[in-house]
Amino acid sequence: MKITLQQIPDGQDEVIIRYRELTEQIDELIQSISHRRDKIYAEKDGAKMLVSPDKVLYLESVDNMVYVYTKEAVAKTNLTLSAAESIYSSDGFFRCGKSMVINIYHIEYLKSISGNRVDVTMDNGEHVIISRRYVKALRSILKGE
Repeated sequence: MKITLQQIPDGQDEVIIRYRELTEQIDELIQSISHRRDKIYAEKDGAKMLVSPDKVLYLESVDNMVYVYTKEAVAKTNLTLSAAESIYSSDGFFRCGKSMVINIYHIEYLKSISGNRVDVTMDNGEHVIISRRYVKALRSILKGE
């Protein structure tokens, strides 16, 4: 397969794929390009970092600042919870409370607790409480609805 790259001074980026037959390799390339997501820009101890959405356990808003939690680190981001929920909903991001968005793909255990809430244990052992307002939506997502 021949690959040609060309830098342009202005205008919109464009990818053109030419093929004689749509092979599995070409189809994987198309899927890779079309389903690529931007990483989440964050900052920790003055150092800038890019976090892949699939590594995020949850995002939490504390004192008007949003923090990204992964298994390895906690970092501050300029991304709002509403934006994270809408942009990355297909990656499992789910609003579970007024100040938190979790990644449902990192849920390890679920336990119903009083007040129609759910106690969620994440991959890293941390517990997150799903507000009763969001429990019904979580159940429908987990059922595949």
